[in-house]
Amino acid sequence: MSYRLNLPGMFAVPDCLVDEHLKLARELPLKVLLWMLRHKGSEGIEALAHRLGKPEDEIIDAVQYWIGKGIISLDNDQPAIGNEQNFQPAAPQAAPAMVVALPPVRPTAAQLLARTAEDAPLRELFRMADTLLGRTIGYEGQCVLLTLHDTYGLPADVICMLLHYCADTGKTNNGYIEAVGRDWGNRGIDTLEKADAQIAALKENLSLWNELRRRAGIQTPKPTAPQSEYLRRWSREFGYGIDMIFAAYEEMAERTGKLSFSYMSKILEGWHAAGLKTPEEAAAAKAQHQKKLGKGTAKRRSSATGGGAPAPVGFAPSFDLEAFERSTLQVPAYED
Repeated sequence: MSYRLNLPGMFAVPDCLVDEHLKLARELPLKVLLWMLRHKGSEGIEALAHRLGKPEDEIIDAVQYWIGKGIISLDNDQPAIGNEQNFQPAAPQAAPAMVVALPPVRPTAAQLLARTAEDAPLRELFRMADTLLGRTIGYEGQCVLLTLHDTYGLPADVICMLLHYCADTGKTNNGYIEAVGRDWGNRGIDTLEKADAQIAALKENLSLWNELRRRAGIQTPKPTAPQSEYLRRWSREFGYGIDMIFAAYEEMAERTGKLSFSYMSKILEGWHAAGLKTPEEAAAAKAQHQKKLGKGTAKRRSSATGGGAPAPVGFAPSFDLEAFERSTLQVPAYED
């Protein structure tokens, strides 16, 4: 019996994977490496775990297996992003470059004990964490706090404020605490003043989002990171409150029929540039703009049908109504 391969698409696989490792390697390391080769290492540990339906620690073990075999090596020349470590194939291999997100190595119980013994503020943070979060943090929680301190550079008092914020929002799980702390570290929020300003901005964003949800009937409980950045810009840079933001939402919904923060931002940018400060001013500017637009349309239609003054040179008599309708879908540049 003969077979024929039907291959609509292909990617490179190192010879040694078949010649040396196919028989000995376990199923998960093989799946991980094949997925990494297929996507050129563009997906990290978390994405791999989701794609393959396996816990992240098992994915990390699979990556470490290939590091031990020399198929993947740590690339120390590439900067890490957040908690990501960059990896690439070992020099003798011809496989494409890979980038794998590898979380920081958890300290041992002995290392935790040694760090708290030599660092009084860290020791006090560990002691206070249970009270701040209303639960026993345990070994995993202590690992998270030490990672925020030693890996992401957050002082103990800043971490304490972070725990206060997480407790206030009702999100005290270790994953959320580490995610917020990593973001703070990347943003350089390393003083009490910076932490206080960040918490104020986060609370303001959440308040705006909750009010927008209530008025607009949005079901999503919290904004995405890009949506939070839009809210921050609208409130902090433009000085707009929920009334103007909701007015932009209504304008966006009328014209697009779907939620688009980028579209809302264009509307608010136009209003801000025009010096409009209230929904009433925005509505008046819109009415004025539409009035001018209507007059211009009437003149063009009159010229096109032979009434009134003759059409100007170069003006097409058959006015493109479809083009006009399309133009009304663009964000209007309202005038004062």
